[in-house]
This record gives sequence, C-alpha cells and structure tokens, in this order.
Amino acid sequence: MLRSNTYRRGFAFTVKRAGNCPIGVAMKGNTKNRILVASLLLFNEQGEPQTTTNEIADEVDISPGNLHYHFRRKEHIVAALLDEFRADATRVLTAPDSDSVTLDDFWVFLHHLLEFAAAYRFLFRDLETLTESYPAVGQTLGHFARGLSAMFEIYLRHLASGGALDMGDQDARLAARNFAVIALFSERFDQLTSARGDADERALRVAGSILGYLRPFAADSEDIDDLVGRYTDD
Repeated sequence: MLRSNTYRRGFAFTVKRAGNCPIGVAMKGNTKNRILVASLLLFNEQGEPQTTTNEIADEVDISPGNLHYHFRRKEHIVAALLDEFRADATRVLTAPDSDSVTLDDFWVFLHHLLEFAAAYRFLFRDLETLTESYPAVGQTLGHFARGLSAMFEIYLRHLASGGALDMGDQDARLAARNFAVIALFSERFDQLTSARGDADERALRVAGSILGYLRPFAADSEDIDDLVGRYTDD
C-alpha cells in the first residue's frame, strides 16, 4: 500500500512519508502517476539501483503485470521522472520579474529550490551510477546545474545593484557557483561526514550555509539573520 501523502506544488513533486496515510487527492485514480510517486519515494529512500519494479508495484498495491502495462522497464520510469524533473526545473529557474530583487525574493527562490532538490534527491545522491546506466541523467543535471549557477548569479547581481549586498561581479560569480554546489550535492557531503538528520534538517543546513555566506556582504547583517530565523521557523 502506498504510504505517502503526495501533492503537486507547481514546481516539484513533494513526497513525504506519513505512516499509512492515503495517497494525496491529486493522485487518486491515476495508476501511472501513483507509480511515478511510489518510484520517486523509493528511489529517494533507498536509491534507484536498489529498488526493483516488484517493490514499486507492492508500494502502489498493484500487480507487477499492471505496473509493466504502464512502464515496461524501470528505465522507462526513470525517463518519466526525468521529464517531471525538467518541467519542474523550468519553474525553479524562472528569472525574477524585476531588477528590484529583495532579500525576501531570494529567500523564496532558495526555499523553492531546496524543496525541489529534496524531492529529486536520488538523482544527485546516486549520480555516478545513474549516469552510467542512464546517460540522459548526466545531460539533464549538467544543464540544470549550469542554469542554477546562472540564476544564483542573477539574484546576487540584482541584490548588489539594489544595495542589499556589497558584492562585486567576481564575488557574485564565485558565490553563485558555490551555492549551486552546496544546494545540489550537500547530501553527498553529509554521507561522507556521517551527518544526521532528515531531508528537512539537511535543507536547513544548506539554507544556513548559503545565507551565512552572504552575511559579510550584507548591507545590514541583521537582514540575513532574519532570513535564517524565518527559514528555521517555516
């Protein structure tokens, strides 16, 4: 039986364990979507290589034959999740509407980004294995990483031009690259250092690292402290 409460947030699948809660309203009656949700859930928990189609079928409470009717092989499930990733990534990497970007705008962007990265965390955690089995994964993530670095730089340049940050172009470019690495691959670092915590706690560490990096550049460091506190309380 599928054990998650799942819903669309417009920019990413958000899949959370919730005991034996029923599947979210948006997924009721849609077997194909339920398979994708269950696959994403299991891939995130135990890794794509360790997950079998029989496990996915059991999670959705359908027969293996029913699953293979919708997706003949596991690689087709991965391809469908990549399609979802690309669509959601387009929403995340939407440039700000105005040059008048505030630290609040940056906070919202960061919040959405971290939810998005957590929703598809299996892609970043099992990168080497996945790219060897599915070359499209490496191509897709490479494109997203470059776009994310560029988006961070756009935000930082706008914040600098608006006076919220005292940061030159070179510093903005370096910070943007570092932020992209931190946001996408912090879970790998946590694995190496045996850091504990669930996805929400990891997101909090990432947000703190990124916002803390900006503190020396802030026109008013209390503005950064306020954002960190707001993220903690969210």
